Amino acid sequence: MNVYIEEVTKENWREIATLTVASHQQHLVESVSYCLAESFIEQYTISLGLYDDDTPIGYAMVGFHSQEKQSAWFDRFMIAAEHQGKGYAHQYIPLILDYIKMKYQVKSIKLSIIPTNDVAKLLYEKYGFVLTGETDPEGELIMELFVEDSGY
Repeated sequence: MNVYIEEVTKENWREIATLTVASHQQHLVESVSYCLAESFIEQYTISLGLYDDDTPIGYAMVGFHSQEKQSAWFDRFMIAAEHQGKGYAHQYIPLILDYIKMKYQVKSIKLSIIPTNDVAKLLYEKYGFVLTGETDPEGELIMELFVEDSGY
């Protein structure tokens, strides 16, 4: 395995745009094609392709950096249906967190989850994210990782 992340560009967006989660998970995360459009048009985020060798495995979106709050968002994350259950999430999350810390030099990283997504909650808790007690405008629960306290 040679896992790595790469920013999505005009050269690789098509192979990333085709990635999808399983049908029973589609209500948990926006489609990759929607995320790519949002990222490229609004330009507040960076889209990341997740690869194993030359095979696209998943997608993540990071950004919404606040210099004032010294924070950024780990906004979207998915492993394609055919690659789930192989331990990829645990390989990519540290890479993505390191990317965010390097790119934005933050003190905290935030994300949001659907309230019923216990699997995601447990996954992110393993990396030090905690519920803040806040929700975003869509009603998702906000979790936060304080970088100086993280020991993943």
